[in-house]
Amino acid sequence: MDENNINSRSLGDIYRMIYQNKECSRQEISRQLGISLPTVTQNLNKLRNLGFIYNAGNFESTGGRKPTILRCVPDARYALGIDITRNHLSIVLIDLDLNIIADKRIRIPYDETDEYFHSIRIETEEIIQNHIADRSKLLGAGISMPVIIGSDQKSVTYATVIEASPDIYHKLTAHIDVPILLFNDSNSAGLAESWRAHYTQPMVYLSLSSSVGGANMNNQNIYTGDNWRGCEFGHMTIVPHGKRCYCGRYGCLDAYCSSNVLSDFTGGDLKKFFAELPHNKGLQNVFDQYMNHLAIAVNTLRMCYDCNIVLGGYVGAYMTEYIDTFRKKAVALNPFEQDGSFIRVCHYRTEASAVGAAIHFINQFIQEF
Repeated sequence: MDENNINSRSLGDIYRMIYQNKECSRQEISRQLGISLPTVTQNLNKLRNLGFIYNAGNFESTGGRKPTILRCVPDARYALGIDITRNHLSIVLIDLDLNIIADKRIRIPYDETDEYFHSIRIETEEIIQNHIADRSKLLGAGISMPVIIGSDQKSVTYATVIEASPDIYHKLTAHIDVPILLFNDSNSAGLAESWRAHYTQPMVYLSLSSSVGGANMNNQNIYTGDNWRGCEFGHMTIVPHGKRCYCGRYGCLDAYCSSNVLSDFTGGDLKKFFAELPHNKGLQNVFDQYMNHLAIAVNTLRMCYDCNIVLGGYVGAYMTEYIDTFRKKAVALNPFEQDGSFIRVCHYRTEASAVGAAIHFINQFIQEF
């Protein structure tokens, strides 16, 4: 086989190995990939010259010369994530290590007007110009929204939480001067959690925000379902003929476990709800009932998927203090186990959806290197 073809293929394999392992030695790369040391060295030199890796010191010696530590350069590429909600706009800029380089959250009601799209353009361009000297390093922008996205990631097939028009992709591309794709907000948050926590095993992410959704992750890949409606957990019926959901049906999980169910008791302020919770008996009763309904959902997900369940979204960010109490409620419904440690609290307390939308472009870059 042509030596140039071998080197070309090896370059991507070597880069991905360093990226996935965080750090490697030349000898370890040669051993694991089955590539000769001279070929490894040649490709490493190319990667250094291109600005994608650097020498980060030395490993401890096991005899002979200390192996050089090889790591990826985090700021070799960037990606933007933009989370659009009913009342807010969040923008994050991340590097290849998923470090948040810049972020901004502004209150702006969703409205498909020139003024609204102009605001997105201004805020996005400000972050780009302030933090990226070489615009060619920006891979793209993922747009996270509380809608169901078509398989082309450019169309909207269902939108009730916000009134997104079918041609929203084209309206956004006219105002954002980088490649963009659309993402469901809960799927994006699940992707961010999976990458942040380094999950390689299956994991279910349950997003408890102003609407309830979720994601089923397997080896950091999103299960979308046949119609890209997979994991719409918010529309599981947990109380037959119960409260009316925004979808028009009755008894959906969303009607019982959205963050609004709690924040409505404190003027729409969820932070205030949890601040007053320890001293307010009425709020304690509300939260106890909330957790009872949530326990039904979590137990159902555990029965269906038999994997870790991560509580995320606005409410998930406050669950650390209450996780032991909630685990007891959930496992009390479980016929197979009494250990609730499979129920986890999310790592990303804020901006998970925006980060997850940006991660798509990072992952694409790594896989296609």
